[in-house]
Amino acid sequence: MKSFAKVLGLVVFGVVLLAAGVLFFLTRMFDPNDYKDEIQQAAREQANIELTLGGDIGWSLFPWLGIELEDVGVAALDAPDDALAQIGNLGLGVEVLPLLRRQLRMSDVILDNVSLNLVRNAEGRGNWESIGADQEAEAAAEEEVAQAEEESAEEGRDFEVAIESVRITNARGRYEDLASGQILQLEDANLTTGALIEGEPFDVNFLGLLTAEQPALRVRIDLKTLAQFDFELERYQLDAVDLKVDASGEPFSGRALAMQLQGDALLDLGANIAEFNQMRLSVADLRATGQVRASELKGDMRLDGRLDVADFDARALLAAIGQEVPETARTGALESVALSSVISGSATSLMLEELKLLVDGTELTGSLGIADFERQALRFDLSGGALNLDDYLPPAQEPATAEAAPQAPSGGSRSDAAPEGWSDEEVLPLQALAGLDVDGKLALEEVQLTGQTIKPFIASAVARDGKIQIRQFDGGVFGGRFSVSAEIDTNSTPVSLSVAKQLTGMDSLAIQQAYDMGEQMRGKLDFNLDVTASGNSIKRWMDTLNGSARFNVLEGALIGVNLEQQMCEAIALVNRKTLGEPRGAEDTPFSALGGSFRIVDGKVRNDDLLAALPGLAVKGKGEVNLPQQRMDYRLGLLIQGDSAPLPDPACAVNERYVNVEWPVRCQGFLHNAASSCSVDRDGVQRIAGQLLGNEAQRKVEEKLEEKLGDKAPAVRDAIRSLFDR
Repeated sequence: MKSFAKVLGLVVFGVVLLAAGVLFFLTRMFDPNDYKDEIQQAAREQANIELTLGGDIGWSLFPWLGIELEDVGVAALDAPDDALAQIGNLGLGVEVLPLLRRQLRMSDVILDNVSLNLVRNAEGRGNWESIGADQEAEAAAEEEVAQAEEESAEEGRDFEVAIESVRITNARGRYEDLASGQILQLEDANLTTGALIEGEPFDVNFLGLLTAEQPALRVRIDLKTLAQFDFELERYQLDAVDLKVDASGEPFSGRALAMQLQGDALLDLGANIAEFNQMRLSVADLRATGQVRASELKGDMRLDGRLDVADFDARALLAAIGQEVPETARTGALESVALSSVISGSATSLMLEELKLLVDGTELTGSLGIADFERQALRFDLSGGALNLDDYLPPAQEPATAEAAPQAPSGGSRSDAAPEGWSDEEVLPLQALAGLDVDGKLALEEVQLTGQTIKPFIASAVARDGKIQIRQFDGGVFGGRFSVSAEIDTNSTPVSLSVAKQLTGMDSLAIQQAYDMGEQMRGKLDFNLDVTASGNSIKRWMDTLNGSARFNVLEGALIGVNLEQQMCEAIALVNRKTLGEPRGAEDTPFSALGGSFRIVDGKVRNDDLLAALPGLAVKGKGEVNLPQQRMDYRLGLLIQGDSAPLPDPACAVNERYVNVEWPVRCQGFLHNAASSCSVDRDGVQRIAGQLLGNEAQRKVEEKLEEKLGDKAPAVRDAIRSLFDR
C-alpha cells in the first residue's frame, strides 16, 4: 500500500513538473506580439473598430491568466485616424484554478492614462455609433445569445465573480456637439474601488474636474461611497454617499460655490424602484434633508418623498451662487426663508404638496410646483396670513432735490397748460407672456400693497397658449371691496385686452389721497367698469378703449366746486345785480351722485348724470376725450323747494326760479377738471329771456283778471298760446 502511494505521488509530481514545463515553454516560445495583425483584423471584423497596439503585449498563464497592453488606440473603422479612445497602460489577470470551480477571480484591473474623444456631428450622429458588429451579424448573434442564455440560465446563476480592485488613473475625456457648439471635458479623473464581490460592500472613490465652454464652467467632483451589487436580483446599492462639488464660472458670476450631497441610494430593477434616503444637502449656507423614491421605473414613473429646508438667508444664497440680489424696499427682506413639503411627481413633473413655506415670518401653505418641465408649467395654490408685499418691491425713487413734492391741490390742478401726451412705449412683455403656462391661486388674510392694507386678498390666474386670464383679483380696501377680472390675448394682432372691474362702498377721498391725486370728490363710491382695448402702450389703449361704466357716490361732496356760488352768479346775472359776499362753502355737498357712460374709441359719453344736493338737483351730460385728455361737460342746476329769498338780494330766489335748470359748463383738460367749471353765460342769457317772457305773461294775466273777471281764463289761454308761438 505504501509502495502504491509512493508511486502515485511520484506520478502526480511528474505531471505537475510536466505541466510547469509546458507552461514555461509556452510563455517562452509563444509570443502574442507575433499575432498583432490577426488581433487587429479580428477587431475589424467582429467589432468594426480600428485597434492600434503600439506597445508590446505582455502575458502570463499560471497561476494568473494575465495580460498587459501599452499604447492601445481605438477608432471607428470609417475614421481610423480619429481615435475614440487611447489607453496608455492596461493590465488585468484571471486566476486559473478557480475557473474550474466556476469562480471568476480577477486581479487588479488597471487602466492608466486613459483618453476619450467623443464627437457628435451637425446631423446628430456620434463618432462612436458605427462601432460594433453590422446589423445582420448582430441579428444572428442575438439569436445565438438568446438561445445560449436560456440553456445556461441556471448554470450562470451559480457562477461567482470577484475582482480584487479597479483602478483608473489619469483619465480624461472630451465631448463636442458640433450642432450646438457645446464642449464638455473631464480632466484629472481617477477611480478606485475595493474588492468587487457580488453581495459584498466595497469602497468607491472618484475624483475629477468637469469643464464646459458654453457657458464657461468648472466643476470639481469628489465622490466617496460604499457600493454593493447583486446581479441576480438586479439590485445596486450605494451607502454613505458623500458627493462634494465645487463649481465656478459664468453661471455663478465667477464665484466659487460649494455643494455637498450625502445619503443612501438604491436601484432595485427587480422591484422597479429607486430610492435616495437619509438625504442631506448643503448649498452655501442652505441645509436641506429628506428622501425621495421613484417607482414604476419601466412604465409611468412616479416620484414621492419629503423635503425639509432649514431657515436660511435667501439674499445670501443668491449672492453665493453669483445671482443678482434684488433691491427691496425693506433691507432685510428675504433674509429668513424655510420650507417643509411632501414631494410628488413623475418623469415630467415635480410638485411640493402639503407645503409650509415661511418667508420673513409669514407662513404660506398649500402646493407649488412644475406640472410639465418642457412647458415650464407652473402650478400653485397657496394661502396664508399677513404679507407685506411692499417690502419686496424695488425701493422708492429718491426725489432729485430735498424739497418736498408739491401736494396736488383740492379740485385738481389750476394750470391751463396742455398735459404731456400719453406714452407710446411698450408696456407688456408680450414674448414672455405668450410663453407662460400658469395656473395658480393666492389667498391671504391681509396684504400690504402700495402702502394700503387689503384685507382679505384673493388672486387667481391662468395663462396658457398665449392667453392670460386674471380670473379673480378681490379684496377689501378703503372701507369697501374691489373685484377685478381681466384677459390679455397675445395671439391677436394687435394684442387685445379686456377688463371688468367692480368697486363697492369705497371711500373715494381715501383713494385720491393714497395715490397723490387731486382731491375732487369724497363719498362712498360704487363703480362698475367693463372695457376692451388693443395694442401695447398707454396711447394705444386710450385710442382703442371701448365699453361701458356706471358709478354711484353716496353722502359726498364735490371738492373745490362751489355750485351754490355759481348758481347765485347765474341768478344775479338774470336779476341784473351784483353779488356781494361769496355764497356757499368751498365744497358742494351731495346726498347722491351717479351716472353711466358709453366709451367708444377713447371718448367717454355720459347723458344721465344726476346729483342730489340740499335744495338743488343737478343734471349733467357731456364727453371726456381720453386721447386728447380733454372734457366738455354741461351741468344743469335745478332749484328744488327752497324759494325763500337768500340773504343776498342779487341771489334772491322766488317761485320764478323753481324748476329752472341753471347752466354750468366744465370745459378744459382733465387735470383741472373741477376748477374748469363756470357759469354758462350763453345759457343764462337764454334763461333770462325765457324768464322775462314768463314775467310779462304773468303781468298781462294779472291785468286780465282785474279787467275781465270771469272772461279772463279764455283770454288768458289765447295769450298763452301767443307766447308759446
